[in-house]
Amino acid sequence: MTPLEVWNLPVFGRELWELIGAPRVEADRRAGVPEDQLAEQLFPALTSALEQLVNRHAVDAVWLSGGLACLEGFEVGVAKATAALGCPVYVSESPRFAPAYAGFALVAARTPLVLDVGQTSIKCARPGVQRVFERDLHTLPRLFIGMPRPTDGHHIVAAVHFIANALRACTRNLGHLAVEGVCLALPCPLDEALVPGGCTYGWEGHASLVTDILEEAALPGGGEVLVLNDAELAAEAARVELRRHRHRRILCLTLGFGPGGALLTHSI
Repeated sequence: MTPLEVWNLPVFGRELWELIGAPRVEADRRAGVPEDQLAEQLFPALTSALEQLVNRHAVDAVWLSGGLACLEGFEVGVAKATAALGCPVYVSESPRFAPAYAGFALVAARTPLVLDVGQTSIKCARPGVQRVFERDLHTLPRLFIGMPRPTDGHHIVAAVHFIANALRACTRNLGHLAVEGVCLALPCPLDEALVPGGCTYGWEGHASLVTDILEEAALPGGGEVLVLNDAELAAEAARVELRRHRHRRILCLTLGFGPGGALLTHSI
């Protein structure tokens, strides 16, 4: 699996995230576009991006997930829009929660907890339980590239609090059980030391981010903690869902606040 930076792909003179991201959908809603037409507005840019990426990476399949893939009419519409692409385009069986479910298999534990942190919401899952925690933009405003970060670091404290609270909320009512493994997916690049890169939370370079989250969450139990990029977790979901198909190279796109990408390759 290879992460791909696709959010800034040039399409129609804009960056891809501007045309097929949550802010675009929010703007369309405010402009009065009916719900059954929101997905349709995304297809020209998405199709153009897929044409570029399929050719560039020589893939033989595309797999789509993320909150925008839940829009009314998305699956039917994207099939029509990409009919001439030259390779099959699959939409996840569970577009919003597929990555979280895939995280169960990555953590060797009887009671795994998976947190898929997005830039719009957090998707949390443990066996038999799934929850969504929406980002409060008053507490956690979006800090775009080039915008100044608060010098006192309160935005990082607020982000840690948001994620830690979600972790704690998902461990309630466990009874005598304890969390034996955690999979934490973050919406940013991570280096080998887990130092985060940029995203709209503005925490890039904060070396103790993961430690801060886990310390504040103070989860019952212990065990393995796996930390990875959210696009990597989505690619694992694609591996699970497409295991019956004989594809060598799959382009995985997560469509949420902005598009995240990964290239999944395997031998047949």
